[in-house]
Amino acid sequence: MYRRILLALDLEGVNLVAGEAYQSLGRETAEWEIARAQAVREVNAAAEALFAAGAEAVGLWDNHGGGGNVDRALLDPRITWEQPDHSTPRMCFAQGRYDCLCFFGYHAMEGTLGGVLAHTMNSKEVQFYKLNGKQIGEVDMDAYIAASLGMPSCFFAGGNIACFQAARAVPGIVTVVTKEELGRNKAIFRENDELLAEIKRGIVEAVSTERTFRTLDFPATMEKSFKRVETAAWYLSHVRAAGVRADYLADETLGFDAHTVVSELDSIDDLTACL
Repeated sequence: MYRRILLALDLEGVNLVAGEAYQSLGRETAEWEIARAQAVREVNAAAEALFAAGAEAVGLWDNHGGGGNVDRALLDPRITWEQPDHSTPRMCFAQGRYDCLCFFGYHAMEGTLGGVLAHTMNSKEVQFYKLNGKQIGEVDMDAYIAASLGMPSCFFAGGNIACFQAARAVPGIVTVVTKEELGRNKAIFRENDELLAEIKRGIVEAVSTERTFRTLDFPATMEKSFKRVETAAWYLSHVRAAGVRADYLADETLGFDAHTVVSELDSIDDLTACL
């Protein structure tokens, strides 16, 4: 059994939330309060089950919108609150401290038909990420980063479409469906008592079995496409300044696609720099 478990928390994928048209799930929206309260219920249920099963440590990394979403006073007091320095590489705080990663509230990737509040990293700016020619979402990214830190990804709780994408990203991951996704702002929600009981069973099952690492082989190629060319131009300068080889995507008609930047990755540090 993995005994030191890190829970990675986003908000869009929790139960009882479908969002509003033309809005991301920000603090200014009505459903943000619903989401943060529901996130505590789902995370606390998981922690209760993990500690009962013999876990030594359960950490919570609240990463929606930069963090600070859930009310810490409502969390199980045994949970370790992780508040990383955003100037450091993504998830580096976990190295050597946790044995595995479990996802809560993550969502389907940008462009997913039917995915509730589907996006990838930034709904206002990003069209897609592609890794070695294949479109990826936030679960893919964090699973690769976690593996580089010695943590396999074990468990995923989110909408049914997001669960399908997570299972494709991490074969063998244990999934629990929090809601049936019917559109960007439409879903059929679950009864919480039933859902929380399933989370408890699922996460204990997930951490009780040794899992395969989802590692990324290098060199690799990352494409990131933006909705505005000005943002793409800024991003190209940013990744080059970080020492990553990058240029606009060559295009037969345009010469170069000014919306899309292609980066050549030689390490996991290059990947995190390009997110």
